[in-house]
Amino acid sequence: MSKYRTKPLISSLILIILIIVFHKLPLNIFFVNIGFSEYHSESYDKIITNFIIIIVLFFLIKKIKLPFKLFSFNLNNIKYYLPLIFYIIIFSGGFKDFFNFDFSSITFNTLSTYTLKYISSSFLEEFVFRGFILGIFVLNFPKTKKGILKSVIFSGLIFGLMHIINLWTFEGQTINGVLNQVYATTCFGVMYGATYLKTRSILTLGLLHFISNFFSAINELDFIEVINNSVTVTDRSLINIIISEVFRIIIFGIPFVIGLFLIYKTDENDLKKLIEVGI
Repeated sequence: MSKYRTKPLISSLILIILIIVFHKLPLNIFFVNIGFSEYHSESYDKIITNFIIIIVLFFLIKKIKLPFKLFSFNLNNIKYYLPLIFYIIIFSGGFKDFFNFDFSSITFNTLSTYTLKYISSSFLEEFVFRGFILGIFVLNFPKTKKGILKSVIFSGLIFGLMHIINLWTFEGQTINGVLNQVYATTCFGVMYGATYLKTRSILTLGLLHFISNFFSAINELDFIEVINNSVTVTDRSLINIIISEVFRIIIFGIPFVIGLFLIYKTDENDLKKLIEVGI
């Protein structure tokens, strides 16, 4: 284990592969066989698997002594969360769907299952990408501006590239759509990573991540397949395509710029607090 502690990229890839393999265990078959619906069975599968991985990761991070902070509260840090909250409100796209959603047709069991699924997946992503992967890069790179920048960029890029698997895991995905997801999530990964180094609270980031996912995916409860959260347009002029892509690059590039600004504001003292305070 100690040799992987000094090889952040290899350790990150091994961790991701192990998680993907673990998620392939067909626990949903057990729930189907005892009478649960397909939606509940697949959700229980993910919930159990996610929480098991979170617990294992927590003890793994503690065992190999990665820079990690589970929770920290400081009123001065609230301002660093404002960009994340802004993007949750403006770009999650789910608040309107949530307020218009007819909850009378949804049972409490289904709503609680949906909630637990997205709680577990949101916190899992934070433990993996900001807790373990960012932590292991911070551990190995110099505690300088350049080292901080490299740590956040690498962890954000890995977070974005992970979404390539959506080509095979979700029906209806296109290469262009997935590449847009990779770009957007890389930018968000940089902002989340920089925010974590400045605020040192995985639980807070996990909660914000969950709120974003909860609202943006609410139509899942209608069992409606939403592909890429976009409308297919069959007749678009070249100028419209260019404007659309430039707009997308700018809108989702802003979190990347915010992340760079936070990195500029982060120094060795912030890393010392992350390392010395501990879990």
